[in-house]
Amino acid sequence: MLTVFIKCADGQVSTKNDTETLAAVLRDPNAIFWLDIANPTEAEYKLLDTLFHFHPLAIEDVIHDVQRPKIEEYHHANAEGDPNSKENTYFYMVIHGPDLESFKQHNVRTKELDMFIAERYLVTIHEPAIHSIEHVAGRCKTDVHAVLDPGIDMLLYNILDNLVDDYTPILDSLGEQLDDLEDDAAANPRPELLSRIAAGKRDLLTLRRVASPQREVIAQLTRGEVPFIKESTRVYLRDVLDHLNRHVETLELYRDLILGARDIYMSSISNNLNQIMKTLTIISVIALPMTVVTGFFGMNFDEPLFHDHRVFIGAMAVMIGAIAVMLYWFHRRRWL
Repeated sequence: MLTVFIKCADGQVSTKNDTETLAAVLRDPNAIFWLDIANPTEAEYKLLDTLFHFHPLAIEDVIHDVQRPKIEEYHHANAEGDPNSKENTYFYMVIHGPDLESFKQHNVRTKELDMFIAERYLVTIHEPAIHSIEHVAGRCKTDVHAVLDPGIDMLLYNILDNLVDDYTPILDSLGEQLDDLEDDAAANPRPELLSRIAAGKRDLLTLRRVASPQREVIAQLTRGEVPFIKESTRVYLRDVLDHLNRHVETLELYRDLILGARDIYMSSISNNLNQIMKTLTIISVIALPMTVVTGFFGMNFDEPLFHDHRVFIGAMAVMIGAIAVMLYWFHRRRWL
């Protein structure tokens, strides 16, 4: 589905998404626009070649999903004039955002967002809906001038800023889950806790795998390597980079915490086992004098002495006394 927001040279706004309108806007050097392609069809993929003349390798990366976050510079080789000029330069950028809907279902996933960025236009391509795109598009529907007048670079900033901010609720929720894991590992180390720890570790690795390399991608935007991003916009992009760095540092901290929760679980299991062995050992030691005495008097003696009830009472007293002495000694040694 094509969604387009166009600001013409005379200040007029258009949302026509037919091919003729897009071709006319591309030829107009004073018009700027944002084209969003959601769940692209084969015909819409072809527009990237037939209308925009993007590089075949970049188009191939768009079609094949699950690309590593990156930013690459291309030039329109067939454009009139210097093909390396700013007017003929565009960048292909891959960025990933968290899937808030899947996280609500306890399944952490990320969504890939492909972008073609030039001085006069921004083309975004994605299959599932992306919250940051929907948020900025909603603002465009309300007031296109407020979004497009500052320039394509500020439009890019708004999308990236919302995308990075989407990590915050997920990280907050993961932090609460880690606190619960640590408490359960210490107080209630059940076997199913290991599966929860493994799931949490997998979620953290999923987020870290995409968030960490994105720092370098956004850092390139802040260093002036994209010529049409103004210095005033780089200040805002540095703020996005700072937020992303904090998110990655939080993910590193959470990874240490979940490994700590696993160690706490293993220690709790070991302590519980030690307590069981300690209890069984004490029972065995207490039973030892009774076993000796009853075994001795259980032998077949014909002497009348062993058939006297007073001997039985004495044997019982010896066994009870031995048990009492051992319990007192265990208590003094703090073994009980």
